[in-house]
Amino acid sequence: MNEALINRLRSIGNKSVGFILFVICLLAIYNKVLHNENLNQYSADIKIQLGKISLVEWVVLLILFLCNYLMEAIKWKSLLASWHPISIIESFKSVLVGQAFAFFTPVRSGDYVGRILWLPSGSKMKGLAQMAWSSYAQLLITLGLGSVALFFNLPFFSWLKWVAPFITVGAFMLYFHPGYFKGWLKKLTTLQIDNTLKIKLIILSLFKYMFFVLQYTWVVNRLQIPISFLDLWIALGVLFLALSIIPAISITDLVIRGQLIVLLLEPWYTNSLMLICLSTIIWLVNFLLPALFGAILLLKFRLKQ
Repeated sequence: MNEALINRLRSIGNKSVGFILFVICLLAIYNKVLHNENLNQYSADIKIQLGKISLVEWVVLLILFLCNYLMEAIKWKSLLASWHPISIIESFKSVLVGQAFAFFTPVRSGDYVGRILWLPSGSKMKGLAQMAWSSYAQLLITLGLGSVALFFNLPFFSWLKWVAPFITVGAFMLYFHPGYFKGWLKKLTTLQIDNTLKIKLIILSLFKYMFFVLQYTWVVNRLQIPISFLDLWIALGVLFLALSIIPAISITDLVIRGQLIVLLLEPWYTNSLMLICLSTIIWLVNFLLPALFGAILLLKFRLKQ
């Protein structure tokens, strides 16, 4: 079986898993929300709470969104600094274009394609390899904090809380491995970055993670959802960990994210519709909005070609 066929089958498998999860979560949300005897009351509550959110409060949410993506732009700029220096504005634009591509691809893999469009033709493959370090650093933060959160909030597969820490330690060890390979793996040595940059990526990834958490916290507060910050942050740790391993595209991610947040926060709050509203607001601001901006930038980029 040749490599092309294997990659094709893997792609089909990822899409199938994502679609199946999408259908399951869609049915779960349908049963929880549309069959809820308090649907009319919940809908009225959402309208009231959304009406209370002022323009300034929406602006704060957008500022947190900008800070979130600024961290990603700084990571991308730092990775390119030694061989293709770009401004922070250019880096921010390329990150947004990446989001436009990521919106329709499994596990947001199109992000890679979108970003390397801005690189010279001879360095696109190197750009792919460098971006992998950024994604890996973000995954480590998600794994690390998610592993801790699993011990406090895990409504499914309880054995995961014992497995996740070992996976996290192994992932960190691989991340900081010097990467001196021989033989047919020798080319991988040239893709290494120094430990100073690796640590910088970890720190920036942590800031990005925290800005994301603050967005959820801000919206929860604005919607007056009665859950403590600690319980919310623990639930979000599990949510981000679950989403990092589910092969979904951004469109189906909205439904999957909504069902997961209901599952994780339901012990403290039974208004499923309000929780889905929370998830939808975050999705609109963090995924749909940057994808739209990225699509506009991509159109302008293509018109200049």
